[in-house]
Amino acid sequence: MISGRTVLALVFVCLVYAATLLATIPAPWVSQALERASSQGLLLRDPAGTAWAGSGNLYARLRSGELLDLGRLRWSSSPSSIFAGHLAADVALGADAKPVHVELSPSGMNVRGLNLDLPGQILGELAPALGAFGPEGKLLLRSESLRIEAGSILGLGAIEWRGVRLARVGGIDFGSHVVRLRGGGDKVDIEFGTLEGPARLSGGGTWTPHNGLKLSGTFEPGDSPPAMTTFLQGVCSEYRSGRCTFRFPG
Repeated sequence: MISGRTVLALVFVCLVYAATLLATIPAPWVSQALERASSQGLLLRDPAGTAWAGSGNLYARLRSGELLDLGRLRWSSSPSSIFAGHLAADVALGADAKPVHVELSPSGMNVRGLNLDLPGQILGELAPALGAFGPEGKLLLRSESLRIEAGSILGLGAIEWRGVRLARVGGIDFGSHVVRLRGGGDKVDIEFGTLEGPARLSGGGTWTPHNGLKLSGTFEPGDSPPAMTTFLQGVCSEYRSGRCTFRFPG
């Protein structure tokens, strides 16, 4: 009869063997997994290292078929964390970026120290209507701590669009603006604000799993060049007295 001590020893050996196999999975496996998970929307080129500590050049595939360079992606994690019921990893995007700590578990995801800088062109993929105008500038995603579960978001965050420009309307400078997010569980409160520039953005809305996204606000060109006023008059159905009023859904 096999003793309990022998069974425990066999289990331990199997766990060590499994951890060793996991630790040596090559980095190209991450590239393949990322492409499948994103339906070919994200690509990782020139991967190096292993699935648990490595790097690669990250690209987003635009609707035009072109690849948008998002920067060098670096990751570091421990396969042993899987046996604790979660996967913890430090991920950084960009040569000088600080790592973001991510913990994945069956119940959800924790993100600490979110600090991503992305090219403004990525907005054209997230909002096709905006993509027609050729968004430029820099998109900054910031949050100290977020907890994301099915239908629930907890924590504070901010999305900054710095140096807002639209290439297909003469490269008008729209200033820099921010969207502040407050997750309270099954509801996220949204607030618009302006960081710099003569144009002023204000308003906000909410997001819930059942009702989706609802937004409303105003955009005022202020002392901006006349070209901005002309542009707003052409695209804004509710432009009155130097103010563009918008709603989503319309």
